[in-house]
Amino acid sequence: MKRYQFRLAAVLRLRRAEQEQARAALAEANTRLKALLLTRDREARRFGELARRSDAIDATALLAERHDAELARQRLAEAERRVAEAAGAAAMAQVAWLGTHQRVVALERLEERRRAEHAADALREEIALLDDLSTARYVADARAKAGAR
Repeated sequence: MKRYQFRLAAVLRLRRAEQEQARAALAEANTRLKALLLTRDREARRFGELARRSDAIDATALLAERHDAELARQRLAEAERRVAEAAGAAAMAQVAWLGTHQRVVALERLEERRRAEHAADALREEIALLDDLSTARYVADARAKAGAR
């Protein structure tokens, strides 16, 4: 019997390459999200520190603190917006990776099933060949015995 060859091997290679690209995009999105979460946490700490600090006595210092607090609040809001965007992008990357992973798994299962069918066919052919050989040998031995009498 001829050697096993999966007819969709090229498609499987392509799907694996797509899966690898999706995995890399997911890793990049998760890394970006983690960095933005750290930035947001840092901005939140700064904003919290400014809110607790309000011990100003004169109006100029109070206005400066309010201005600083407003800038910190705006930076925190911007950081939260960026985190939300990055979380959305990471979720989309996760969905994309999952889709490519499912396509690869489906093709791998198909390949395993075809490989098992091929092995079963090869075993049936080998058994048939051995049966034919033993039958031919039995017939040849029987003829030789009949000719010897």
